[in-house]
Amino acid sequence: MALRNCPPGHTSRSSCLHNLATCLRDRFKQGGIPSDLDESIDLHQAALALCPPGHSDRSSCLNNLAVGLGDRFRHGGILSDLDEAIDLLQEALVLRPPGHSFRALSLNTLATCLQARFDQRSVLSDLDEAIDLLREALDLCTPGDSLRSLSLHNLATSLQQRFKQRGVRSDLDESIDLRRAALALCPPGHSFRSLSLNNLAISLRDRFNQRGALSDLDEAIDLHQAALALCP
Repeated sequence: MALRNCPPGHTSRSSCLHNLATCLRDRFKQGGIPSDLDESIDLHQAALALCPPGHSDRSSCLNNLAVGLGDRFRHGGILSDLDEAIDLLQEALVLRPPGHSFRALSLNTLATCLQARFDQRSVLSDLDEAIDLLREALDLCTPGDSLRSLSLHNLATSLQQRFKQRGVRSDLDESIDLRRAALALCPPGHSFRSLSLNNLAISLRDRFNQRGALSDLDEAIDLHQAALALCP
């Protein structure tokens, strides 16, 4: 109804398109109906068309469309959706320079998409770029920042992936340090504590397999046991 009251040329049309697109995407997450996501993407594309270069809402429109395309890639596995999402996020990041309140979030979102493309194509430059972006994101996250735990996890994951490709010990060591820091942000009772325990344990097991230090394996076992205790 609101969109019908905002015909082409109406000053609020872009906002109405965005709101409807967001609701359809939310319904897709609940019901998994692909047509909801497709329509959401179409609406976000229409909203972006109303935000040309220089428009104050362009970065948000770029990001919203990219998120929808990323969802469709995860649902349908179409790489062109992921490629387009990355292009959009790269443009959005340019519009969110250092100091922008959403830059850390944009860095994480783009890095996650680059990680996903690396998983599909194994192009190391995507992984290297993701790591660089996540380092910057982590630098922007002060202690207590809600994005800090996510940045730690994402960077640790990317470094561990790169270690598996190149075998550089420092990547694995740094990954373990980051996972320890992430675990410290998930005290007993935290919803992600079990995941953090398992992630750190897996990294320690990887290092044991490479170097044979039993202390790493012992710690990994303790962590897995602690994680198991949280999963009755």
